[in-house]
Amino acid sequence: MESSKVIGYVLSGSTTSVLKIQLNGEGERVAREGMIVAARDPEGFLVLARLDSIKPFDAVYAEGSGWSELIKHGSVPQGLSTVHVVAEATVLGSSTALGEGLSEPPRPPWPGSEVTLVSRSELEALLGFSRDRPGVVWFGRLLGYEDAVGVPLNVENLTMHLGVFGETGSGKSYGVGYLIELLSRIPLGGGEYGAFPAIVVDANGDYLDYHDGYSRGEAIGEYSEVVRLVFPRSNARYLSYTREVSISLDFFTARELSEFTIAYRSGGFEINELQVSLLERALKEFEGIYGFTELISSRLGELYETIDGLTKGPGAVFHHQTGRAVKSALEKLHRDLVIEHQLLSQSPRLDERFIDTITRNPSLVIVDFSAEGAPGVALPLKQLIIAYIARLLYKEFTRFKVTGDERYIALVLEEAQNYVPNPRNYPVAWSIARDYLSLIATQGRKFGICLVLVSQRPSFIDPVVVSMLNTFMIYRSPPDDVAFISKAVGGLPPQLREKLTRLPRGTLLIAGQMNMLGFPVMALAGERRVSHRMGKTRVVEALRRAKKRAKERISIGAR
Repeated sequence: MESSKVIGYVLSGSTTSVLKIQLNGEGERVAREGMIVAARDPEGFLVLARLDSIKPFDAVYAEGSGWSELIKHGSVPQGLSTVHVVAEATVLGSSTALGEGLSEPPRPPWPGSEVTLVSRSELEALLGFSRDRPGVVWFGRLLGYEDAVGVPLNVENLTMHLGVFGETGSGKSYGVGYLIELLSRIPLGGGEYGAFPAIVVDANGDYLDYHDGYSRGEAIGEYSEVVRLVFPRSNARYLSYTREVSISLDFFTARELSEFTIAYRSGGFEINELQVSLLERALKEFEGIYGFTELISSRLGELYETIDGLTKGPGAVFHHQTGRAVKSALEKLHRDLVIEHQLLSQSPRLDERFIDTITRNPSLVIVDFSAEGAPGVALPLKQLIIAYIARLLYKEFTRFKVTGDERYIALVLEEAQNYVPNPRNYPVAWSIARDYLSLIATQGRKFGICLVLVSQRPSFIDPVVVSMLNTFMIYRSPPDDVAFISKAVGGLPPQLREKLTRLPRGTLLIAGQMNMLGFPVMALAGERRVSHRMGKTRVVEALRRAKKRAKERISIGAR
């Protein structure tokens, strides 16, 4: 496809926001919604625009035309109908010189100005960057192009946080996997490549293909290692490059552990402040004597005695019923963390050394929260793990920053609404992780921590955290979320908003700071190098096997 070919002409009524274009024969053949076009008038004024709608028009077949009766009977004379095609394009900006980027157009191009398609090389020249620019990865391809005109993403802006939103089956998890592959091989210049360290919280096993491939000896970009973390009861713990999750409560303050313990028992957003205060006071009695991990693991009786001392007898400062409730909450915490799931350790797998290793030798870590990786693990316990990881990352990356040891990591959260919920729209169980993730959202950029929030319903995520996201990848979304998404992105043209509810699988809108084009674009996710088994279904194959087994049973019964 030659971009120099004229595909149409600017019509009267065009503005600095929207161009009206009549397509010529070439344009009718090749133009597709989503393509980038350039309009240049005889004075040399250049405007770039995105084709948002293509509308065929025929005066004969217009509603209420004088030819209605002939149309009704299918008797329109041959040659009477004349079709022309009009396109509308959102103005993206104007450019006066190569490599200087886009600016607000001072005026629209004159009517009759030629309109041409913009190729990848022309777009690169206009915006001033090349395909092999260090720190740039190219995502999929622009919608409407058959050749590989990808969306350039600036890795430097990943630390400004990314939101990936779309309903079930829209292709968002596949797209996130594709993005991880791009981040596993980032051009550094001089023919060298590097990988962006990442911790992926995998809710449904969507990313385990990367671990399986690595276990078979496949290289996953430039990652030094791909590690899968599972809970101690998981049968997958025996697989290669798989480790058991273990944590320490010593990372939490007395107040934080108290809040979580009480909320963990009630399972709601509302927590009893008296119970929290009692437990906090009791825990502080042991500061400098025992760590919280040892206390909850093996010295719970001593903690109970301290609680009894604060709730019974003449010197009681809390009601005895409050004490009973607190001990019940501690019993549940002990049962789940120590007895049921064996998560607590004074030498935890997830510690400072682990963070140092995966960032010094860039690695991909998959925290497996699927049914296989976390059997019988309830959401509140998963929230504790996320809170632990978030707090550990913030602590370590603050230390890296203070010592001048610059490092980066991406924390990818599938089902993000479960860990940073908006209590008004999504009354899931109270989440201690929300406070830590909010801290990373507001402060993490300064320290090199990037949040990648993946969710079916962005309106269910804490609005403060959403407001900190500066790049968005939006797949097919529920109608109720479109207005929320448009506001979060900073506004979208009506034509793009209308498309969000009916995007085909794998098609997405990319907007924000990582998008080097500087304007929202529609794109198709590229093909992953590592297959995505979790996203595939084999209904017909399964039904065929079931049918075969049924026939075999009937045959055996007849004999």
